[in-house]
Amino acid sequence: MIKKFLQHHPVHKKIVPILDPIFLLRPTIFFAVWVMVVVGMISAKLNMQISCLWNIEFSGNIFFVFLGLTLLISSAFISNQLADAKNSQNKKYLLLIGKYISVNKGQSISKILLISGGLISIITNWVTAIPAIFIYLLWGVEYFQVPFKWKNALASDWLVNSCVGILLFIIGWILGISDYITHGINVLSIDTLYHMLPYILFFSAVSLLTTLPDSNNGDEVGSTFPIVFRFSISLLISLVMGCVALFISLKYSDPLASTAGLVSLPFFIFASFRRLDKDIIRAIRYPIFILNFFSLAYYPWLIVPLLCTYYVSKYYYWHRFDIHYPTFLVDND
Repeated sequence: MIKKFLQHHPVHKKIVPILDPIFLLRPTIFFAVWVMVVVGMISAKLNMQISCLWNIEFSGNIFFVFLGLTLLISSAFISNQLADAKNSQNKKYLLLIGKYISVNKGQSISKILLISGGLISIITNWVTAIPAIFIYLLWGVEYFQVPFKWKNALASDWLVNSCVGILLFIIGWILGISDYITHGINVLSIDTLYHMLPYILFFSAVSLLTTLPDSNNGDEVGSTFPIVFRFSISLLISLVMGCVALFISLKYSDPLASTAGLVSLPFFIFASFRRLDKDIIRAIRYPIFILNFFSLAYYPWLIVPLLCTYYVSKYYYWHRFDIHYPTFLVDND
């Protein structure tokens, strides 16, 4: 009865337009964003040999750092959609801009998020605000604006995403050691690199795979050698990065990275050898879910934004666009 009401009652068609501005922020991408900050926090604690399992203490400082970062990145996402709406033939981001939300309104929302996110980040923790602002510059300015336009350059979107992953981890690392800086511990050191490498390699591998479904659609894909070659090489690179990440995490006895990496690696293997769309989609979605799942053992508060985003997104996309998204189900046909 309740399920039928949630899925088919006409009242939902009147409710979901209210959520349009929220989903202009593309909240489902934050499944991969938030967890990179969290693993940075966990890694910092593990590096200092501080037990952080099931840390249920709520920190206002951490909350506002996450809030400021989320607003900044949301502003960057809107800026990308606005750029696509003006000068791109790719319609995949135009579900809201130009159809349900005007360009002018989108620009206003983006500016409000940028200002509020920047202020919250700087006031809460000016140290973490520095990499947060750099993330906005990478994703919100240099990604699509001249003279950079990295979005249109070969492999640049993958490299930009990888750089963002590094900055997200650094934000988490700084938060993780913030209470111990006064005791003579350096903010960033060689230990940061050792702990960061497995997560960045997995993040980069997933980021590389996200470019493949787009390049695998269209009339010319599969008909020219350079496209087929790039497709195969990209899959191989993602597998190699996954293997190296697992090796490093085992070598340095990182319990979170090694466990998540061991469970995730088979998806990269299947994607690389079978090269089917369904395997690539699994290799994108499942490692993100797995890392989030194991991270909950350390910071269970993460489940609150994850569950809220997941279920509200399913509700919105079903009633707004008649699609099941997000979902862990992948078509086996």
